Amino acid sequence: MRNPKLWPLLLALSLSGCAALPYGVPKASANHPIITSGVFTLPDGARLPYRLYPAQGPLKAVVLALHGYTDSRDAWVLLAQTLNARGIALYAPDQSGFGATANRGAWPGTATLVDEARAMAVQLHEKYPHTRLVLMGESMGGGIGLLLGASNNPPPVDAYVLSAPAVWRVGMLYRTALFMADAVAPQMRLTGRAVSVRASDNTAALIAFGEDPLTIRAPNVRSITGLTSLMAQAQAACANFRQPTLILYGGHDQLIPKAAMRRCWRALPPGAPVTLAYYPPDYHMIPRDLERATPSADILGYILGTGLDSSAPSAATVFLAD
Repeated sequence: MRNPKLWPLLLALSLSGCAALPYGVPKASANHPIITSGVFTLPDGARLPYRLYPAQGPLKAVVLALHGYTDSRDAWVLLAQTLNARGIALYAPDQSGFGATANRGAWPGTATLVDEARAMAVQLHEKYPHTRLVLMGESMGGGIGLLLGASNNPPPVDAYVLSAPAVWRVGMLYRTALFMADAVAPQMRLTGRAVSVRASDNTAALIAFGEDPLTIRAPNVRSITGLTSLMAQAQAACANFRQPTLILYGGHDQLIPKAAMRRCWRALPPGAPVTLAYYPPDYHMIPRDLERATPSADILGYILGTGLDSSAPSAATVFLAD
């Protein structure tokens, strides 16, 4: 989509291409197995299945990886290959309302997503008390990471990695359109046929995402309205975020506008231990792009504490100056 600012409005107004259908239980196929390594049982009663991408060799770090909107535990297949080979284990849950969770297709609320992510981090900290623990989030998951880190009760993690975090307070016109759609048909599912967004230049990865039985292909209006609220809250959280963090953003991101990301980065408190990294060739799904080698290496270096070898931090300085 050439104008990303039209995204929420188009989603809200494309009711002609939607249907109020149940989401059902995802079914595996020969080409797309559903891999479940375990379940996080949380204080609110939720049971969130997760996929463990195990470390090879001695364990050096553990990552709690939060996927993006409509995505699932399978979001991390490509990045995990890089991290696992260097001794990093990655726990990737289906968050409430997504993947194969019991409330698949429903919007649980921002507070629930944040509280459940905190509870999962606590469980991993208890399981690995002497191992470096990193919370990683992509898009919506990155927005949840910002809200966690800026809260009065941040999780017991050593650092954050936030890839293209969902930070965007959309304009009044678009919020009004979503509010009206939510009031009229909250459970109507949107096909997205009116929206053309290129989330990655990796066609194979996009096909895999679309064919994955855990992917939600047609979210409902209530869920999209909830996501819009989460993004606005994440945007506001940037001003109070002071955690050790690597934040990545791609120059071809068509989902999170450049102005929104600049607003977040500029709002970060002075002296906050945050490393900003800008990748001009990359799209929204940075860990899945064809150009993922450089950001993946930077993520690896940041988690292991060896630093970033690329020029992404310098490019971020230039990006902010524009």
